[in-house]
Amino acid sequence: MKRGILIIGLLLATAVAWCQAPGTTPVKVSKETQMLHGKKYYVHIVQTGQTVYSISRAYQVQSYDAVTHVDIHFLHAGDTVWLPARGQFAEESAPAAQSTQNAPADQTPQKPKNNKPQPVPEVRKVGKTLKVALMMPLHLDQIDDISTSKFDVEQRGKRSYRQFEFIEFYEGIRMALDKMAERGVSVELNVVDVSSTDTAKVREAFMSHNVGQSDVLVALLLRETFDKAAELALEAGIYIVNPMATRSEICAENPYMVKMQPSTAGLITRMLNNMATERPGAHLYIIHSNSKAEKPVLEELKNQLAARGDIKYTLFNWNQSAKLPSVLKGNAGASVLSIYDQDKDQNRVYVGNLLNKLTSLKQGTPVLYTMNDWTREYGDVDFNQLQNVNYHTFASGWDMTNEGHVEFLKAFRERYGSEPTTPLAATGYDLTMYIVSGLHRKGADFWKNPGGMTEGLTQPLYLVRSGAGLENDRAMLYRMQGMALVPVSFK
Repeated sequence: MKRGILIIGLLLATAVAWCQAPGTTPVKVSKETQMLHGKKYYVHIVQTGQTVYSISRAYQVQSYDAVTHVDIHFLHAGDTVWLPARGQFAEESAPAAQSTQNAPADQTPQKPKNNKPQPVPEVRKVGKTLKVALMMPLHLDQIDDISTSKFDVEQRGKRSYRQFEFIEFYEGIRMALDKMAERGVSVELNVVDVSSTDTAKVREAFMSHNVGQSDVLVALLLRETFDKAAELALEAGIYIVNPMATRSEICAENPYMVKMQPSTAGLITRMLNNMATERPGAHLYIIHSNSKAEKPVLEELKNQLAARGDIKYTLFNWNQSAKLPSVLKGNAGASVLSIYDQDKDQNRVYVGNLLNKLTSLKQGTPVLYTMNDWTREYGDVDFNQLQNVNYHTFASGWDMTNEGHVEFLKAFRERYGSEPTTPLAATGYDLTMYIVSGLHRKGADFWKNPGGMTEGLTQPLYLVRSGAGLENDRAMLYRMQGMALVPVSFK
């Protein structure tokens, strides 16, 4: 308890920073084409100084549509990048030798979200000291209500102190800033308490704390208050970071938006790529219930599947669940993607019923995929059954096979005396390390081509243009192995 009270009073960090804009190499559009998966692609040979972002922009496609056979974060001169030739689809497949030469086996080009390149807004020059603003609910007006008696500390789990709901996020940011200070980077952190849901209070806090003069604003706020902060950041011409939102619409029209969580579209792309790579030709069954909550996911799925054409699929309504075993019988190696979403109690019953049906198949048990992590969402889920169906999902907890997570937990415990309760602390650490490091190295040009970063983070981050804003394009897929979720590597 004392730890939290002391942390609330820590608002500033110091060190020294300078910036240098990197050189860039112009991209000349190639006329050489090649057929991949029945579609025509331009073949581009990378030159020194070129990136996936700069190459994609020259060809007027989104960077996530570029296909490579190496890690897109570390292109070298001589590497090959395939870029969609828009509107030019093959009437017939190219000869096998041509269509597979040097082609990456793990990626299938996706339908673009937007063919038109989005302009990158101008930003103010970064000074020697980086200015970072943090807006989050600290409820400082209630600080005197906190009791630090032994009894109260022991009862903390039964009692709600809203001050501490997001404090671990701040602690993660604090750890990152200290790490940057060791490297000689000067950062001024301006922490602003926004505990009210009144949007007028958000404007008042934004103006009174001079947030508009920051180089970047990190806003861990609820939907309405965040939207108001984003509006104010747009007016001020500063970048605003949303650590937790998955809704892509926040990037649609705001060129100063930075969304750290992958979108639903990005998660679906990762899953479909895994299905096509590990089980080529396997049939996909999408289990749904036609609920309103499922509609956005189902529409994105149908759009992507229609665009790629390499995965045959069937929509299966759970209202006909009695027929599922007979439908799957004989389809050895089939994939099942569950997007079923009703109310909480119905979901819990559904999870048990689905696993019972899938594991009852005597031959050809299918592989199960889910968008949300059942191991954390349903405490009574049967791990044996999940392992039997080779369960794949996007984990939301700590990954003890991840060296970055393990080292972060160790450092957090050494500093604060206890481990964080959720990965929110690591989210604050990662986004701060990524953005502060990027601004330190590239200055304002960081926002033009932020690219990817893995070194020193608990999870890799890779920002790309999505709509007008920036969005993290790296979604980490996990599978059940040895009664635990382990990451599925990018090939």
